[in-house]
Amino acid sequence: MLSGSAASLAACDRSLNQLIGTDAELAGQLASGLAALLDALEASPALTRALANPNRDKASRQTLVRTMLAAMPTRVVDFAAQVVGQRWSQDIELIDAVEYLAFDAALAQAENLGLLEKVEAELFELDIYLVSHRDLRTALGDTTASYKAKERLLETGFGDSLEPQTLYLIKRIVKHPRGRGIRYSLKFLGDLVAARRKRLVAVVYSAQPLSQGQIAKLAATLEDQYGQPMQLNLAVDPATVGGLRVRVGDDVVDGTIVARFKQLKRAVAL
Repeated sequence: MLSGSAASLAACDRSLNQLIGTDAELAGQLASGLAALLDALEASPALTRALANPNRDKASRQTLVRTMLAAMPTRVVDFAAQVVGQRWSQDIELIDAVEYLAFDAALAQAENLGLLEKVEAELFELDIYLVSHRDLRTALGDTTASYKAKERLLETGFGDSLEPQTLYLIKRIVKHPRGRGIRYSLKFLGDLVAARRKRLVAVVYSAQPLSQGQIAKLAATLEDQYGQPMQLNLAVDPATVGGLRVRVGDDVVDGTIVARFKQLKRAVAL
């Protein structure tokens, strides 16, 4: 995102969170309203151009979005008008911003309901589940299948086991993947949760479950290395054989026996 759009998004995000405060109901309304705006933008490039065009009068852009969302609560309509009234460098950056704000509002609702940590855990657990369930991963990413079919699949498989806020987020990324695979989208959501919780996320793979002492030691080591609180998402992967594989953002530290064996094979090949 270009600097001008990044500044606009930051201003909108501050306003969003100030507006929501501790009001879970309002957060849910804003999430729904922004999601509806996102759906409209993705369905109509002409609408996106009209609302993102910096050469078009700000008031007319805001009037257009107020008319579109007229049936929604006043505070939702006012905030959407504030978003389109900002300056966006490119059409796609308005869409990116509305998506981000819609997700942030949904996560604010989960936080205000005391469910943010559970939502984070459920998103990660689903990601791990998809690793070994290729058929489900393929079905959710099938661009030829209808969204209704995918929605039924999600509700049948996870409707009784996930928090409604988690299921809502998953439905959104399945409905509008925006070129992202399902697992990449889950990571995207996980990063948004971590940012809201003001933590970095470390995904840790080990051949056997780690003890509480090992987890505490690893967390302390990573927090010292990165200089901020760390959320550890733990996954058991027998394929690692031994040692740990840790991913923090784009950083990957692979200390598994498998990785060391591959290094040895490369060295011998030289």
